[in-house]
Amino acid sequence: MTPPAQCPCGSKAHYEMCCGMYHNNPGTAPTAEALMRSRYSAFALQNFDYIAKTQNLKEDTGQTADEIQDSNGATQWVQLEIIATEDGEPKDKTGMVEFAAHFKEGSNTGRLSERSLFEKKNGQWLYISGEHEIQGHTPYVAPDSAKVGRNDPCVCGSGKKYKKCCG
Repeated sequence: MTPPAQCPCGSKAHYEMCCGMYHNNPGTAPTAEALMRSRYSAFALQNFDYIAKTQNLKEDTGQTADEIQDSNGATQWVQLEIIATEDGEPKDKTGMVEFAAHFKEGSNTGRLSERSLFEKKNGQWLYISGEHEIQGHTPYVAPDSAKVGRNDPCVCGSGKKYKKCCG
């Protein structure tokens, strides 16, 4: 898959200068928020190997990239909102990032709200757990502010044309 020009994490930075550099070098995200954004982008780009390499789950320590793909492969991630962060800076050992991630599955949309917990082990930030809530699936409607033409790039940041993606 060709990576998108704009990073899916919503930073408005070029993918290669944002989450792409962490995807190419797992374990290098300098903060818990940078890791969370890069994991969101990895889900959006279906880079499930990166997801597996950047977690140390308390409840399922052996989760493989294939298992992650099986449970997330049909989800298209549309938008990320960072709500709050606690700690998680380069000198910290733990951190929390609260976020909302909007998604599309088939003709329905929803919102995943989560408080993700991160821990720094051997100099590498890892996702360890999270408390989440999924809010209703509703028919997908493009945001009003996105007045997108069929041949314009998709608003979700996938790099595909709108008509081939969310349109």
